[in-house]
Amino acid sequence: MKLIKKFLVMQLSLLMAICLSACSSGGGSSAEDPTAKTVKIGVLVSDTTSAEALSFRSYYENYIKSVYNVDFMYSDELKDAAAEQSAIDNFIANNCQAIISFASADRPAQIEKCETEGIYYAVATGTLTDEQYEQFKSYKYYVGAIGPDLAIEYQAGYDMAKFYLDQGYTKFGMFTGASVYFTEMHIYRAAGMIAAMCEAGNGDYEGAKGMDIVGKIMSEGGNVNTGKIGSVELNGVVAGYDFDDAWFGKLAAVANDPNVEVLLAVGSGQTAFAGFKPEGKMLGDIDCYTADSVGLMKAGTLNYLAGKFSASIGPIFAATLSAVYGKPIRTADGNAFALSQGYWIATDAETAEKYFEVDSSTTAPAYTKEKLDTLIGASYDDFAKFVSAYSFEDIQK
Repeated sequence: MKLIKKFLVMQLSLLMAICLSACSSGGGSSAEDPTAKTVKIGVLVSDTTSAEALSFRSYYENYIKSVYNVDFMYSDELKDAAAEQSAIDNFIANNCQAIISFASADRPAQIEKCETEGIYYAVATGTLTDEQYEQFKSYKYYVGAIGPDLAIEYQAGYDMAKFYLDQGYTKFGMFTGASVYFTEMHIYRAAGMIAAMCEAGNGDYEGAKGMDIVGKIMSEGGNVNTGKIGSVELNGVVAGYDFDDAWFGKLAAVANDPNVEVLLAVGSGQTAFAGFKPEGKMLGDIDCYTADSVGLMKAGTLNYLAGKFSASIGPIFAATLSAVYGKPIRTADGNAFALSQGYWIATDAETAEKYFEVDSSTTAPAYTKEKLDTLIGASYDDFAKFVSAYSFEDIQK
C-alpha cells in the first residue's frame, strides 16, 4: 500500500511539473499577450469640423487604426465641462481603457474623473499649466501631455511677424481669434507678434515689451489695441468668432485697409482673411497643412504658414498604448511627462506641398508604425528625445 501511495505522489508531482513547465514556456500566450486584444480608446474633441481637427482624426482612423489593434470612440463636439464629463461617462460605459483628450474646458476635472475610474488619460496637442502639472503629475493614470507649450506659441507668433518685418513691411493688421475668450495659446501668439514689432520699430506696446505684453493683453480682456509701435503701425485688429455680418464686415475692412500691408492671424487666417484680401497683400497664418492651404500658397494668397502636422499626435497615442500594456513612460522621478512640440514652417508653395504630401498620407505618414513601435515601453529619455526631434527634416532622417 505504501508503495502504491508513493507511486501516486510521484505521478502527481510529475504531472504538476509538466503543467507548470507548459504554462511558463508560453502555453496560452495569445491570452497573455496584451497586443492580442483590441484596446478601446475614447477621444474627447471640442472641434469636429476644422481642417486641423479632421486631419488629426484621419491620422487615427485611417492610419493608426489600420496598423494597430485599437478602436477609437469619438465624442461629439464638446462645448463645456459638463459635456466633457458626460462623454467620459459614456466612454467608461463602453469599456474604454484610455482617453486621449483634445478638449480643454476643464482638464483638471477630466484627470480627476479618469484617476477615480482607473482609466488612462492623456492630453494631445496641448499642455497643462505649471500649477496643474504639479497637482497631477504623480497620478497613476495620468499619462502626460504633448503639444506646443506657451513659450513655443509665443515664438510662433514672433517668428511669423519677424519674417515680414525683416522684409521691410511696417503696417500690419491682425486676427487674434479666441484671445477675447482668454484662450492662452492665441494670446501668446498675438503677444509674440507684437513683441517682434516692438523690436523692429524700437518702441513698446502701451508700455510693455516682450513677455510683458501677455499680461497687457490679459488686462484688456484679451483684446489687442491698434496704434503705433515705434516706427511700426498696427492699424486693424479683429477678434472672436462671431460669424455674423458685423464680424465679416470688420474682417473685410481690415483686409482692404490701404494702411495695412500684412495680415497676421493667430489661427484660422485662411478662413478669416483669404476671401477678402486684395492681390499683393501679405497673409501669414498658424494652422495646419491642407490641400486648400497649398492652393492658397500657390496662388500667392498665403505667404507664411506655421502648421501642426497631423502625425504629431502619434507619440501621445504610443505612450497611452504603452500604459495600457502595463509599460507606462514616466520621468526619472516616476511622474507623468510634459513635453513640447512645435510647428512646421512653410514660406513657399513648394515646401507647403512637400509637407502636405507627407502629412496627408494614409500609408506613409510622418510617424509610421515602425517609428511609433520604438516608443512603446521606451525609457523617458528616449521618448523625450524622439518627441523633441519634430522638425520635418529630423523626422525624415
